[in-house]
Amino acid sequence: MRLLLFVGLIGVLTVSCRRPKELARSTFPAADTGKVKVISDGSGEELNRFKDSMLAGIQKNHIDFNSFSGRAKFAFENEQDSKSGLSVNVRMRKDSIIWISISAPVIDEVVRAVITPDSLKLYNRLKKQLVLRNLADAKDMLNVPFDFNTLQDLLIGNPVYLTDSLYQITKTPAIISFSCDAPDFTSLFNVYADDYGLQQSKVMDKDPAVRRSCELTYGDYSRTANRKFPTTRRIYVEEKGTTKVALDFTRFDFDVPVTFPFSTPSGYKRM
Repeated sequence: MRLLLFVGLIGVLTVSCRRPKELARSTFPAADTGKVKVISDGSGEELNRFKDSMLAGIQKNHIDFNSFSGRAKFAFENEQDSKSGLSVNVRMRKDSIIWISISAPVIDEVVRAVITPDSLKLYNRLKKQLVLRNLADAKDMLNVPFDFNTLQDLLIGNPVYLTDSLYQITKTPAIISFSCDAPDFTSLFNVYADDYGLQQSKVMDKDPAVRRSCELTYGDYSRTANRKFPTTRRIYVEEKGTTKVALDFTRFDFDVPVTFPFSTPSGYKRM
């Protein structure tokens, strides 16, 4: 599943940090005490009009950009380990390059990565390790078969794996829930009923043997330059266990000058 680079990056960290507060998980679909209206049971014409209107509303919220720079607090937890007190800096040039730097208290930067549509460069200062891979090969090392566009959308706050094959549409006074299909995945979405803003999504492998899913929750939207940016993210990747990631942006800027420094360290072990 092309899901999440952060899980792979954190997997190469060896920082010993205090255990974070429990990363609380929202219910999915979101609970609502109001009456549920099953839109999917409407007439074909009514249903198509609703689908078109909702997709247009979701598209209106799509975050477009030329460049992005942001800083976020970062916590990570699974059955074996947990880390908090981390910070991550993200810089992007649309459809071109993603730059990520992860820092820990006292130690400062521990991991830096540069991702392009066809390559991954990464170094780990603590382990003195260097990774230079084609992006297609990097999934074997990180066990995260992501692609560039999915990671870009996830970081910027756009829906991932949204298609127009909508079904199982239900509406409450607060939330609209629906499902859609991609070739390899089924996706579930919750959007706010008033403005079609993204509240939650879940991506699941269609192959029952894989039994892997990724759940994304978005919140604390901030409006800037006609963009609604979700400053908080909660990410849950489930396979044999559950990996939880909390990402809380404390600063973000669009369409500002950005640089992507990456010097290959000498003496590091090539992975």
